[in-house]
Amino acid sequence: MKFNEMTISEYCLALKSKTSVPGGGSALALTLEMACSLALMTARFTIDKKGYEDYQTEIKSAIDKLENFAVEAHELIDLDGLAFQALMKAYSNKNQDEIAKKSEEASEIPYLLYKYTKDVEALASRLVVIGNKNVASDASIAVDLCKAIYPGCILNIKANISNIKNEELKKKYLDLL
Repeated sequence: MKFNEMTISEYCLALKSKTSVPGGGSALALTLEMACSLALMTARFTIDKKGYEDYQTEIKSAIDKLENFAVEAHELIDLDGLAFQALMKAYSNKNQDEIAKKSEEASEIPYLLYKYTKDVEALASRLVVIGNKNVASDASIAVDLCKAIYPGCILNIKANISNIKNEELKKKYLDLL
């Protein structure tokens, strides 16, 4: 499974097929990668642009951070499906300890995605204000994409939370809900 190496058309074909992977979590990760890309485009159209000299250091920092978040999101496209498949295998084995462990792992993906999305949204929101006005709408769309990610992350955590036995981890995930 290398959904993150597919073309958009291939990925969408896989997504709409009668299989559980890729699924919603993978699509959320792709959405975050697209949000990063839109914010990066705005930042790149601002670098070395007349009238934005006061923001160059902040823009360069945003580019570095957004590049890292884009890489993380890209990896989560596949990791979500792997975690889901491992959880389904645990269910088929009917091993409660394995189900609990795999539920923790399956919850960690949307948790990370939620956390990364918060950071990307903050960066994109700032780019709406300080970025090149000709492409500020793209940064604004990145913000909107981020806002669309949160509910899905919460749904995916809720789907697994009842099987988690580690109370510390459970609290960490519940704090998002």
